[in-house]
Amino acid sequence: MTDSYDFLATPLPVTLGQPLRVAVYSRLSEAIHDGRLPLGAMFPKERELCEKMGVSRTVIREALMLLEEDGLLITRRGIGRFVTRSLPSPGLENILPPEKILSGHSGKITLKRIETHLQKPSDFTHEFMGISKDDDAWFCESLVYSDEKVIALIQEHLPAGNRLDEIDRRIANEITPSKNNHQSIHAVVQQIMGNVLGPGLSSLTAGIPGTDRGSKMGLSRSAPVLILTQAFMYNASPFYLAKIIINAGVQIKVNQAVQSA
Repeated sequence: MTDSYDFLATPLPVTLGQPLRVAVYSRLSEAIHDGRLPLGAMFPKERELCEKMGVSRTVIREALMLLEEDGLLITRRGIGRFVTRSLPSPGLENILPPEKILSGHSGKITLKRIETHLQKPSDFTHEFMGISKDDDAWFCESLVYSDEKVIALIQEHLPAGNRLDEIDRRIANEITPSKNNHQSIHAVVQQIMGNVLGPGLSSLTAGIPGTDRGSKMGLSRSAPVLILTQAFMYNASPFYLAKIIINAGVQIKVNQAVQSA
């Protein structure tokens, strides 16, 4: 790696409760967006990233996996990784709550919230939701079961503080850790606000869960999964963002509900 990549060696701004892979992802994503890692260019090697950023190869691989999921990185087998030639643009279409998307699977579908807390936004949430990097955002993580088997992991993001209260003061109260632990945040918000949400983005890609998500789902880090990314708006402003990591072979509803913006 040449001296032109020395910015990678500056200390990572890891906030309380933020996984190291997210901090690495944010550093690399920011470098892509501001042109320090040019569009279409060859991406630095894993070993070089480890040395410059002072983190393990596992952390680097998790961050690279997230970059690829979000359309910022392309892997060409036998050649290497490259920065995307064009930054992804959030297209808009309406979306269904995760419970309805997964309701086509056989067995009784249940959901269990395993995490709800405030955290600083990653570049993923910052870019898609327009949240300042200094503001807190809600992060909620849930497991979806078919009978006793985990079939999906949901990671949901919402703005916090005044921005959320200006939309509806009831939302923050209803998504606290002690409430609605058997519903997705999407479903809770829809119950509170009705059909005023949208339009939204929904994109489906193939991927792997990585170490952290795989351990929660009972899968190996390289198991094949589907990754459904969802985002929707309220009053023409980005409001909600989620990734749904789905076990390969699970039947889902890919048609999206139509509702008024």
